[in-house]
Amino acid sequence: MSREAFNEYIKPFVVLVCICLVVSFLLAFTNSVTAPIIAENARLEAIRTRQKVLPGSLDFEEIDCDTQALDIDSAYRETNGMGYVITSSHVGYGGGEVTVTVGIDNDGKVVGISADVSSQTKGIGSKAGESSYLDKYMGISGSADGVDTIATATRSSTAVRQSVTAALNAFNTIKGGN
Repeated sequence: MSREAFNEYIKPFVVLVCICLVVSFLLAFTNSVTAPIIAENARLEAIRTRQKVLPGSLDFEEIDCDTQALDIDSAYRETNGMGYVITSSHVGYGGGEVTVTVGIDNDGKVVGISADVSSQTKGIGSKAGESSYLDKYMGISGSADGVDTIATATRSSTAVRQSVTAALNAFNTIKGGN
């Protein structure tokens, strides 16, 4: 092989492979440094959300239950007996997940709700996460089927309603098992 062929074909390939290896190493290193920080921030945000939807709560213990069978993501009991916080996710518009966290008192009534609609269309589907819509769920028990969806955000608001219903059903199952 001539020197010209080496410089034209082999050398650029070797240089690109070296660049890719260095960049891959740097990305892996960055991930190893930031992953624990991201996980801790997510944990703290989840705690803040639980405290927000169950006013006056301080600490929670996770309930060991079959989340898949209950159609929920997680269930927590407030350690002082104030109630429960259940999180459920359903698919909204465009396949994006709508995650809803519901605070439920010991009588089975919704006392707080938070919906992450960040995957939904801004200004349309995001309306399902606004307090003007979420407040309709306050005080309900048993099922959220009676709450109307938003006409321009049917899939997003349906995902919220399905999540609230799943949380209430899970509450009834969990509470019945105690």
